[in-house]
Amino acid sequence: MTSLDTTMRLSADPAKVKFYRIAVEGSRLIRSAWTEGRRPRETVTECASEPEAEREFEKLCWKKLREGFAHVADAAQAARGAVVLDVKVPNRSWAEAFDLSPDGRTIVVGTMLKDAYGAEIHLIDVGTGHRRLIHAEPVGDRQTFVHAVHFDAGGEHIVYALNEETRLFNPASGQTRVLAQYREFQDAHFNPFRVRPSWDAARRRLLLFDTGDRVRIVDMLDQDGNDVFATSAERPSTRCWAGALSPSGKLMALCFTKGSRYKDDDPEVTEVEIWDIDRRKVVRRIPMDRKPHSIGFDPTGTLLVANPESNEGPRAYSLETGELVWHFPHPFLADRGATCYGWAYSPDGSTLAIGRRGNTDVVDAVTRHSDPAFTHRPGDLGTGRTYTVRISADGTLVASGGDTGRIIVRKL
Repeated sequence: MTSLDTTMRLSADPAKVKFYRIAVEGSRLIRSAWTEGRRPRETVTECASEPEAEREFEKLCWKKLREGFAHVADAAQAARGAVVLDVKVPNRSWAEAFDLSPDGRTIVVGTMLKDAYGAEIHLIDVGTGHRRLIHAEPVGDRQTFVHAVHFDAGGEHIVYALNEETRLFNPASGQTRVLAQYREFQDAHFNPFRVRPSWDAARRRLLLFDTGDRVRIVDMLDQDGNDVFATSAERPSTRCWAGALSPSGKLMALCFTKGSRYKDDDPEVTEVEIWDIDRRKVVRRIPMDRKPHSIGFDPTGTLLVANPESNEGPRAYSLETGELVWHFPHPFLADRGATCYGWAYSPDGSTLAIGRRGNTDVVDAVTRHSDPAFTHRPGDLGTGRTYTVRISADGTLVASGGDTGRIIVRKL
């Protein structure tokens, strides 16, 4: 007999928290609603079949999420793989624009208003699901795309990319400082949908893309904001497609590409430069057969990790030899890799979380075997194309977000 049960809460008003329980027992759909401190009002519906009851369960969960309710559980008491938070972000989210604070207590998410004119940044409390607007970008003549949002090391400031600008925002004071800016095809060739600011593991060094095709690394703990490193990404015939810092902050990867895999007269050529920041030189060039959607490093700083295009991978290349070390093959198609939209390592390097279609696959980083505690479950609507995966600094929580607009946090 099918058995599903979830209790959701709406904490828009901390003094008047509302609850809504949805349960399925066989073909019976049970709904209960109450305000904190009051008795529940229960409604029971007899569905035609158990599958119909499951479908109604999913519809009701999604309806309540859109209304602002969230599923919340105590992370300290949760079992591995259990959902700690399931929440729908406000407005329309750009699937890659969210971050989990280092302590795992807060989510920051960048959202867009209708037709991407106007944007908002919200904080979501992982323990309660409470959402708070901290910044609103006014509606103007130009669309406003929030491409990335990141907490700083202390979780007190937000680095976010809006169109071609990277900004530092202080929620406490409301002050914003521009860290880097350019105009695509005017004073730089960067594509803001491809190159984004990124941190090292300590969130001290920040990779930026700036006017004049400059790539800069800034020490954000330096009071003067001096560059640790800067170079030009201008190349004769290729375009800078992606970039990333290693966890140590001592290596940088820049991907350059040209052509198209669909044009015989202009074939695609892709190469990743590995820079040693302290030595200020390229130490390895790694060719790829396809341009990656994103690139990064493993925690040891010995592998370059990438997902080809936007939905395959990940693949790992040796920084020493440039050779492909491992990849996730497609279960049925020999000419392509497994579905992957995003990925993240745990800080200790033992776990790799991969954003799949509808769910996040958590695997052992050495054996690359999936953990069954994170398999798809009945009644779970999932995160759709799961573009962003974040793991807390202590390695106890994994947060996933995708094109359904939902963010789901699970216990690791």
